Amino acid sequence: MSISFSSAQWELSPTEAIPYYYDAIGRIENRSTDLASRPAIPDERAIFSMLQFGAVIPPLSPWRGVHRAITGYRYEGTQKLGPVDIVTQNETSSLQPEEQADQFTQLLDQILIDLLKDEPDPVVLFSGGVDSGLLASRLAAMGRRDTLLLNYSFGPDDTDSQIAESMAKSLGLRFERVSSERPICDCLGEPGKVYLVPFGDHSTVPTSNLAYAVIDRLAGDKRPVLDGTGADGAFGLSGKVRSWQRLMRVPYALRKAGSCLYGSMSWHQTGRLEMLQRILRRSATMPLLSAVLAQNPLAGILYDDQHATMVHQLLEEWVSGWAGDTISRQIVGADLAMVCTNVFFRKGRQIYIDVGLQIHVPFLHDQMLALALESVDRSIESEPKAVLKRCLARAVPREFVYRPKSGFADPRGRVFHDPIFLEHLRSTIDNDAPISRVLHHKKIQQACDLLAKKKPLPAQTLNCLWAITFLDRWYRTAS
Repeated sequence: MSISFSSAQWELSPTEAIPYYYDAIGRIENRSTDLASRPAIPDERAIFSMLQFGAVIPPLSPWRGVHRAITGYRYEGTQKLGPVDIVTQNETSSLQPEEQADQFTQLLDQILIDLLKDEPDPVVLFSGGVDSGLLASRLAAMGRRDTLLLNYSFGPDDTDSQIAESMAKSLGLRFERVSSERPICDCLGEPGKVYLVPFGDHSTVPTSNLAYAVIDRLAGDKRPVLDGTGADGAFGLSGKVRSWQRLMRVPYALRKAGSCLYGSMSWHQTGRLEMLQRILRRSATMPLLSAVLAQNPLAGILYDDQHATMVHQLLEEWVSGWAGDTISRQIVGADLAMVCTNVFFRKGRQIYIDVGLQIHVPFLHDQMLALALESVDRSIESEPKAVLKRCLARAVPREFVYRPKSGFADPRGRVFHDPIFLEHLRSTIDNDAPISRVLHHKKIQQACDLLAKKKPLPAQTLNCLWAITFLDRWYRTAS
């Protein structure tokens, strides 16, 4: 969206990726550091938000005295007026499954036409999963044989990459495999200079490497790039919402008692007990919306939780204004606006933008957001992304669609045992480190020692340690 601040009023889509920051005298910039006082002082509320959710919830910004315009709201100057209107179509719930698939493909086709216009030779970031597979299948159906599917491979044993190639052949589209020889901790070098906004997700390593590999492959050719981010948040959460609602009906005292050993023992132990206790701790220490969206239950264990209540309230106020009153709509809205837009899409977006490439995300389009909000309360299908899978299965063999799919991350988790990563993690608790004062030093040191011994740690603990390290590096290199 292009914002004109010369006009009296303007608005931001809930999934607007460009950040707009302002200060007390009304200056507006895309980079919060440009408005920060000198010396710039990190905002501890934003630090908590980043470590808890992987993103800084607006109107917070990384720096004190700087505010972010809230996506999903209308403004006059820097004065917030109210939420934007989400226009939905009410006939979806009355459609049969195949009719829903027809409706979805028509919407996706129109979005692709609007985004690509007459631009030739689109590139799809192609993992071979449902989301990128569906984008590729619709382009093929639209006759876009000039499409190039670029797949990032983690090595010769990457079965997802092999399946992606087979899917590309079935669609009749050109497939190329790329990889990267960049240092594994390259994205921790100067993240404050690369990224406008800090975020927390350890798959930043392969996603940023993919972005640089795509840039190298295109060699200055300004082809439009399509990213499948957002489909999970839009159409894959109905079952998860129902599971969390059932959990919250368990008496609070039982949930709290069931999580009592997490902070002293389970946070660094892998296995089923840790998985159960971390879910119980999230349910016992956060409101439902936050519990579902949080990336970890480690507030009060690895980092301070003194700002928790206020940040949880900000999340609810932000999303409820435009997503609606039901908790399911708020969860889907928050996942799209916060997680998909401000975490997942952030990992590669700025890298493409900086070299002049247009990066399009059809599943974060306003019309997709509207359809997702409308559908979640009416969905009765237990299969995540059932409509999307039904659409894709029309174009490729079913075994490519209905199969286990791993996340886009190095399955060996090498970054966490890399000496450079460990050095950066240890430095987060130095006395002069930018976020040192909010970290629990003994636990961070314990985690460093365990990683140095190559001890496996739980997934959410690892991602939290990554977020701590990345945020520290972002602050050190932003100003």
